[in-house]
Amino acid sequence: MIFEIRPTQTPTKMKKILAFATLLTLAFTVSFAQKGYRIEVQIDGLSNTQLLLGYHLGDKKFVADTAQVDSKGIAVFKGDSLLKGGMYIVILPQHSYFDILVDKNQHFKIRTQADRLLDELSFVGSPDNSAFVAYQRFMNDKQKEMAEIRTELQKADPKSAREKELNERINQLDTQVKANWDDIVKKYPGTLLAAIIKAIKPIEIPEFSIPDGATNPDSLKWVKSYAYNQLHYLDNIDLADDRLMRTPFVQSKIDFYLEKVLLPIPDTVMLYAEKLIARSEPNNQMFQFVLSQLLTKYQASNIMGMDAVFVHIAEKYYLSGKVTWLSDEIIGKIRNRVNEIKPNLIGSIAPNIIANTWSNATVNLHSVKAKVTIVYFWEPGCSHCKKVTPLLKEKYDQYKPKGLEVFAVYTQGDQAAWKEYAEKNKLNWINVWDPYRYSNYHKLYDIYSTPIIYVLDSNKKIVAKRIGPEALDSILEPLLK
Repeated sequence: MIFEIRPTQTPTKMKKILAFATLLTLAFTVSFAQKGYRIEVQIDGLSNTQLLLGYHLGDKKFVADTAQVDSKGIAVFKGDSLLKGGMYIVILPQHSYFDILVDKNQHFKIRTQADRLLDELSFVGSPDNSAFVAYQRFMNDKQKEMAEIRTELQKADPKSAREKELNERINQLDTQVKANWDDIVKKYPGTLLAAIIKAIKPIEIPEFSIPDGATNPDSLKWVKSYAYNQLHYLDNIDLADDRLMRTPFVQSKIDFYLEKVLLPIPDTVMLYAEKLIARSEPNNQMFQFVLSQLLTKYQASNIMGMDAVFVHIAEKYYLSGKVTWLSDEIIGKIRNRVNEIKPNLIGSIAPNIIANTWSNATVNLHSVKAKVTIVYFWEPGCSHCKKVTPLLKEKYDQYKPKGLEVFAVYTQGDQAAWKEYAEKNKLNWINVWDPYRYSNYHKLYDIYSTPIIYVLDSNKKIVAKRIGPEALDSILEPLLK
């Protein structure tokens, strides 16, 4: 339902106004046109304090200006340069706040009441903001109405006349909201408000015709709809409009698209990430924003295999010379991270490790004969290892007869403690160490903590990594058949 997308509603406590961004976000250089802004704010019931003027940048918030509130509740934000267009935030001392739009016209007045910010909010000299606050109130009313209907729907008997009536009312509300969106876009063409409404508006998925006699018409229709949604989900967002990066809506919608609409397959995500980047290239600020958000997202992704997307974006854009706005130091850090991740991407042949047992026999990882090999980086003194190691031992005993082997690399230097723990706990898998790290395993496998599990197939290709023992069954069963 379209009601899942919510604009700013009644003021609430802000969790935090960030004072700084990520390393890549800080690389943005904000340039302003040589015009001034003057935004007068009168808040009845507030005096002799300070207001903040913040702005959104993706999922973060920053402070752009401060203003002193006089005894009459009036404060003025002003500057010699024009503010960059976007959704800004007027923040009160107790961190209650309200949103405003800053676009071409930056000379206007605001009036409201301290304890009824949105209810009493009005503007002079800013038709866009007047329309924006009317839109927020309209949506709040519809949200309340929808909540009431859903409560009644839970009580209604299935397939009853009452249920049918309530569903019809939901459809009517959807129609009203869509009509409101269309009306705003028509009345305020080219404005930030119209661009925001377009961005949050879902695409219309057409009705697909299914050939007569198809044995699975519902499945075919779902596949066609899914494919259309995957291709067109972000069509309503103008990725060349840098005003939209200073709103909370666009990044959240892009994140939903990448995480929920697309299948979590690295090659698929790479393809559609490139399409997003290409759409942003006409606007240099948006190009920088989209690139930095994608790079940060996939460098820190918790989804297995998505580090391949980070490597792809880094190599194609940052390390190829296309990105010219970052310092050599930052580019160097990105290059170093790529070098740490690239050798151990899923689908790659695992880097070889040549190490010794505690009896000083040499063992070569690539020479291990097994249908599946788990490479386990651990140490007995690690508290988490003490939980994982017994669980992994259970899996080893279970799947050893089917062709599983464990190549356990002890990462520390206390040979006696290592041997004692392994013998006491009957860790009868391949136990090795490389105390001087001649094999460079810590860099080749990106080992900065323990425990770490890699799963290799019979050809020593990486099929899974950085997983817990509880996830092994679903991976090992098909590989060992």
